[in-house]
Amino acid sequence: MESEDLLSSSCIHRSGEQLTTLKDYMVDILKSRNFDIEEKEGYLYGKRDDISVVILAASDMIVDDVQDFVRNVSSFHGRKVVVSLGKIDDAVQSFLQENGVHYWGREEIEHEIGNMQLATVEKVNGKSLMDEVISDELPQVQTEPPEQSIPVIVESTKGESERILKPNFLLEDVKYLARHEVQGHKFELELVPHYLFHYVLNLGDGEQRAGIAAVNALTSHVETWRWGFELVEEIDIPHSKREPKIDAEQARTLAQDLVSKEYRMNIETVKDFGHSEIIERQKPQKDSIVIESKGLVYLPVWCVEGKGGAMIVNASSGKIISEHLHSENAEPRTC
Repeated sequence: MESEDLLSSSCIHRSGEQLTTLKDYMVDILKSRNFDIEEKEGYLYGKRDDISVVILAASDMIVDDVQDFVRNVSSFHGRKVVVSLGKIDDAVQSFLQENGVHYWGREEIEHEIGNMQLATVEKVNGKSLMDEVISDELPQVQTEPPEQSIPVIVESTKGESERILKPNFLLEDVKYLARHEVQGHKFELELVPHYLFHYVLNLGDGEQRAGIAAVNALTSHVETWRWGFELVEEIDIPHSKREPKIDAEQARTLAQDLVSKEYRMNIETVKDFGHSEIIERQKPQKDSIVIESKGLVYLPVWCVEGKGGAMIVNASSGKIISEHLHSENAEPRTC
């Protein structure tokens, strides 16, 4: 039986007979990727080593169910997936993307079912969409160093050196990722410059917080980066290199603003008295904030153009940074 025939009969119950449901298929897909499975409150939870995933399987896409799912699993540390055979409108899809939830429709489900069927014949597992779902989870398996120590990402970096985050998401991977929504046909790797700053917050009583502030030297956007990326001197993949639009002093000012906000968040305590709230702040310690430049680091990103749109993908983690889908009459946009 073809996967489309299987799906057309899923989630249907007849008198005296229960046919396979969409949730049953998702259980089989998780098992095929060696996940241990548990169902709680209507959701499927899968765990494998240090990787975890939670899935909402719905034959019809009901907005309230999706909103409840996002709210109920907000504290879940792992990948989140909504799977549905029903149509999804742009508003719901944007809502899921904003909340870091993956979406599988009919096409993705058929792909996975077909993948499982082939595996029973060839005894070899093909590349699964579940691998894409967990791809940006894998770096989290590493154990973070103590917060007051200098993370791996900068431990061997001198102030003026230029380094590159090692690409882990290669051309064949990004082609696989872009095959459906944007139908990618043009793939270019660009190195985007970021100024890195290691900071330590002295919160008092010997307590510290530390991290990395990364300033995009093209957009001036500031964010914190995960620990433990591997830095290399060069890469052998064809690429282009972007030049910074801001200098190191401008970047330091931007990083300082982010770190200062982080410090205030850690020393402020909000007490709710019902009719009012009182914010308590600790007395600043000497050298409350220590920030040190760690030079310029280049983040490799895949710029993808296709018939259906364009997307930018972090070549280190495999995470989609941005995605622009074309309408039928829209002009193509360049990364």
